[in-house]
Amino acid sequence: HELLDAFAPTGALRASINLGNPILANTHPDTGAPGGVSVDLATELARRLDVKLELVVFKSAGESVNAVAAEQADVGFFAIDPLRGEQIAFTGPYVVIEGAYLVRDDSPITRMEEVDRAGQRVVVGKGSAYDLYLTREIKHAEL
Repeated sequence: HELLDAFAPTGALRASINLGNPILANTHPDTGAPGGVSVDLATELARRLDVKLELVVFKSAGESVNAVAAEQADVGFFAIDPLRGEQIAFTGPYVVIEGAYLVRDDSPITRMEEVDRAGQRVVVGKGSAYDLYLTREIKHAEL
């Protein structure tokens, strides 16, 4: 009973799904239904808890995290970050994703080390783990 109260306090498992990372979740091109690793994990957790699954779908990681923090969802699938950890608790990782830079074919940048230079602009999704990390590092470097 304690487990159900912790994971499904409303009687259903409300899983926050972030469509902002297509590696973890996406929508089916024909039906528009959410699918992917996050949906599969949420489906299995609901099955093991023997409760109904309710997907709470968002377009960005920030929105998805905020839903769990505001108790509008019970679980979510996010990159571990200290800022997020102030409002939500994390399990061990279920997947490890390696981030990479994407540059134009004619870019003078050919190695990762060439990105971290004064005046270099890097674009990331607002509220993504990459955004949180880079913002934290920039603030730390300015101190």
